[in-house]
Amino acid sequence: MTIYLDNLAATPVDPRVADRHRAAMLDNPGNAHSAEHAVGVAARQALDAAGEAVLRAIESREDVVTFTPGASAALWLAVEDAIARTVGRVARVAATAVEHPALLSALRHAERGGRLQLTILPVDAQGAPVVEALATALRDSVDLVCTMAANNEVGTITDLAHICAVVRAAGARHLVDASQAAGRLAMPALAKADLIVVSGAKLYGPRRSGALIGALCGHAETLAHDVFGSPDVPAAVALAYALDLRVAERDADETRLAYLRDRLQADLTAAVPDLRINGDPTARLAGSLHISTPHLPGEAVVARLWGKVAVSTGAACQSGAPGPSHVLSAMDMPDWARDGAVRIGLGRFNSAEEVAEAGALIASALTLTLPARRYA
Repeated sequence: MTIYLDNLAATPVDPRVADRHRAAMLDNPGNAHSAEHAVGVAARQALDAAGEAVLRAIESREDVVTFTPGASAALWLAVEDAIARTVGRVARVAATAVEHPALLSALRHAERGGRLQLTILPVDAQGAPVVEALATALRDSVDLVCTMAANNEVGTITDLAHICAVVRAAGARHLVDASQAAGRLAMPALAKADLIVVSGAKLYGPRRSGALIGALCGHAETLAHDVFGSPDVPAAVALAYALDLRVAERDADETRLAYLRDRLQADLTAAVPDLRINGDPTARLAGSLHISTPHLPGEAVVARLWGKVAVSTGAACQSGAPGPSHVLSAMDMPDWARDGAVRIGLGRFNSAEEVAEAGALIASALTLTLPARRYA
């Protein structure tokens, strides 16, 4: 069987979450919008309980959760909320250059339609936002600032406490994409954000489940109802349960994953000459290992591992897209490092034995031929 090491793209569903999801589908046949009978009311109560569980897990000071069919939908809805809140002018939004493509696409589409003015904020060589650039942008009365809690390619963790303080001092609203961080990191500063996005696909939960935490304006609430339809109560219940499990088991799981990741990194570094480790070496997701080889393209490495080890060259949302990753380009990495990039993501279901086996296979794939190129 293929050893699955692409847990930043999507995590396997926890069997306990799958059981809870199935039970919720059988226990809640009603529509949460059907207030005319007890079955509909019961579905509404289950949805509300799921929302309360999500708020507790995130320790959010907000009291509103909008369940969505995935994190991309939640990001789009946050953009529409920002646009609807401005009157008599276009909305002013600032977003880092490494945001999820779904968010950047929604922002650029709205900008092309004349509905918002977009400022792209630079990141440093580790993929972290440049705070000075953010402070400069905020002097122009930005309405919404968009940042990630943790990057979905190189795993760099944002200094969210600092970012939140800068945004709050300027009086702007703050959207944090916590898809990768929720359930993996304890981030008290996350609770200070106005809008927070969570993804079930990164929580060992249902694939097409997400949540937007935070109060929305009336237009955005109506838009969510009109576009998404009636909420998927079983998916919401399963998402909340998956997040509860992650918070309860996070410390033990993430400590073990960091240990396995560091062992794998040491093995690959010893086996592959000139291997480069990307992202912040001290502030990154426990299961994240992003590497670049100067010897051959990342696509060739992935191809050599087909059927043996599942890794990727970048974010799943950009799979098959031509050109280098927008994240690696924003980090101003040399051409060879962008071209030779491989993303490895360990997860809670990976054992020490299979990580060691995968390490040997990856090392072989990285060094199978003589160097075809150097630091061009």
